[in-house]
Amino acid sequence: MRIGQGFDVHAFGPGNHVVLGGVTITHSHGLVAHSDGDVVIHALCDAVIGALALGDIGRHFPPDDARWKNVSSRHFLLHCAGLMIENGYVLANADVTVICERPKIGTHAEAMRENLAADLGCSRQLVNVKATTTEMLGFTGRGEGIAALAVVLLERRRPSTAVISDNPELRSLVERMDLDVSK
Repeated sequence: MRIGQGFDVHAFGPGNHVVLGGVTITHSHGLVAHSDGDVVIHALCDAVIGALALGDIGRHFPPDDARWKNVSSRHFLLHCAGLMIENGYVLANADVTVICERPKIGTHAEAMRENLAADLGCSRQLVNVKATTTEMLGFTGRGEGIAALAVVLLERRRPSTAVISDNPELRSLVERMDLDVSK
């Protein structure tokens, strides 16, 4: 088993929504970022990449690379799922904490769990998303941005072929990467 942790932060800027855990949430501001600024997925990607000892999200998706401009971070998470499979691991569990005063996360947490589990090729019961505030302290407390923390536990084994066949994006990724999931 391998453990990884991740952290990400983005400042608020112009816009009328944020994307967190692949869910678009109406908000008074957007997030300043090269991609969609999804701090939940960015922290989760860093946790997976860290558990695999493969660097960080910036190494795999450099912020100065035009290919990633305005791209959905779910593409990043699918890539990380492929890295797990390629290295012989599956997700044992993930725990993500979103840190912000606004927007409120509670009503969106289940949809985030669904997205994250689908992209990682696992059951929703293995993914937890929760939120906290900083009691009006620091940059998140002042409403200047959003942060997220993630911890993952990876288990050495191949995913079931049923999990992959039930997820068209993951199946496509496995095929593109020419990964052998039969072992």
